[in-house]
Amino acid sequence: MPIFDPSGRMPGLLLSSSVSVVVLGLMLFMAFRLHAGNRKRAYRNLLVALGFMLTHHSVQWALSAGLLPKAAVWAFAGKLLQSFAFIVVNFAVFELYYRRRPRTRLWFFGLLALGACIAAGDLAPDIAGRASWTERLTSTPVMDGYLLLLSPLFMLMFGPHIGQRRKYMLGLAAAFFAQLCVLADQYWAPGTGVYSPLAEILHIVYYVLLFMLLFERVVELLMSAYRSSITDGLTNLYNRRYFNGQLDRALRSSKPVGVIFCDIDNFKRLNDTHGHHRADGVLKQVAAILTEETQGIGLAGRYGGEELVAFVAGPALTAVQAAEAIRSRTEKESLVTLSIGICAVPPGSGVSAEDLMKRADQAMYHSKTTGKNRVTDFSELPLEDKPQVRLKR
Repeated sequence: MPIFDPSGRMPGLLLSSSVSVVVLGLMLFMAFRLHAGNRKRAYRNLLVALGFMLTHHSVQWALSAGLLPKAAVWAFAGKLLQSFAFIVVNFAVFELYYRRRPRTRLWFFGLLALGACIAAGDLAPDIAGRASWTERLTSTPVMDGYLLLLSPLFMLMFGPHIGQRRKYMLGLAAAFFAQLCVLADQYWAPGTGVYSPLAEILHIVYYVLLFMLLFERVVELLMSAYRSSITDGLTNLYNRRYFNGQLDRALRSSKPVGVIFCDIDNFKRLNDTHGHHRADGVLKQVAAILTEETQGIGLAGRYGGEELVAFVAGPALTAVQAAEAIRSRTEKESLVTLSIGICAVPPGSGVSAEDLMKRADQAMYHSKTTGKNRVTDFSELPLEDKPQVRLKR
């Protein structure tokens, strides 16, 4: 984002442009990977904005390295690219959290159009003939003021809504003071050699903060995608495959493990009489109770339909207490009751996760067929009611 210095003085520009190009290159690669995996408009806009910024800094680097001839046109092109890129990147960051609404779209195109109009006005011929073409390209106070006002505008528009509010606001503050230093170096105190290096440092700070914001947002999105792949969308409990995998791991540990198998009583009748929406609400309520009662001692999951399961790592009594607390709370706090079966095994028992679930399921079935709204321990079932299970070799 640094502006070309028409006097030819570029203190530290080669180093700052190199750092900026590297940081922007990393962000561009990250945005490209995001866009390739999920072609959202926010990722596309991010690619466009970072492409503008990278092009601008690549030109600045080439100028400072002497690979391109110094010309006033680079100053004007740099400001135009800077304004467009700054607008697009801020809207892209906002869209990483929210969908663009009609009002937001109006702001987006309105700011771009305003920047284009200001640029066109700077290029318009000077009727009085007092400014040469070179002077009009290098001295553009209206465009410079527009760039300065964009940062506080985005602070007001997007600052309260961005998930990483502190980083976003600090980044905009760095961009604002960087542009203020550019104005000071060009109009108020030219030739001091103080403001230009400070502007370069602040621009790098802005890019680093922007990179950190994008990186953390990508991590959030990846974690959210992973979370959705292992949980049930309705109840937010872990799905059957993940639950079984974690149960297998618990059985290989040195702690006793108890499985709790719950089935909601008369759930089909609830669906028929109260409707799916109300039934789904009850299912989520029971799932929340299951999660709360096993928090810190185990894991809860949805096995399928109205069957909810959990396991706890600890003595058999722990599973019994948790199951009874789940049954009691469900009866008091919801429209339904639960038939629950439990089965606990000591460490090194050799019982597989599949067979342990079968035992708990059998105990639940006994609760269901002997009155419902009760907890049955598999160890207390009559021998003829116990299924044959295979031990892991």
